[in-house]
Amino acid sequence: MFKVKGLEWFNYEALYSDTAVHKLVLSDMGDSVDYQLYSIYIRPIQETYFTENTKSWNFDFIQSAYACEPVTPQTDETIDSISITSTKDYNLSHPAGTNLSDLFDIVVLDEANFIHYERFQLQDYVQWKPEVPNILILFLREPPLNTTEFTFEVKYYQDGIDNDFFKLVTNTVVIKGK
Repeated sequence: MFKVKGLEWFNYEALYSDTAVHKLVLSDMGDSVDYQLYSIYIRPIQETYFTENTKSWNFDFIQSAYACEPVTPQTDETIDSISITSTKDYNLSHPAGTNLSDLFDIVVLDEANFIHYERFQLQDYVQWKPEVPNILILFLREPPLNTTEFTFEVKYYQDGIDNDFFKLVTNTVVIKGK
């Protein structure tokens, strides 16, 4: 089992294709990026813990197990919501300070649940109240009204063991529209 004790994040220029051998290619981003390549990479910082079973069952069939791979850690913590805002107007429907989550998709790596870099609309994914995955990558789906600098504030809410809320503020980057 694991619990989330923090979030690590980075801005990347990212290319995603669900039909490619490598679905996701990340590269360092300069001062500007086309909107469809802009991504916010989020990795939950996990603290792994184990439970011990004190009962001993000994049937003498097999005394020891050798060369077993450890089980992929899972969690009971679930994502409640993710909101994203900007201090600048993104487009006519999304003025400064409004939730932009409907403009984002999410790519998820969740090894425990066999989700390997699958892409979903962010709002749809969060509605499922999913267990916290290994990696989340946010992608813009729509261009901004104007090519300009943006800084995004991401508020991440979860039903957690020790923590229920994390906030991150991205680096400022020029996001280019069409």
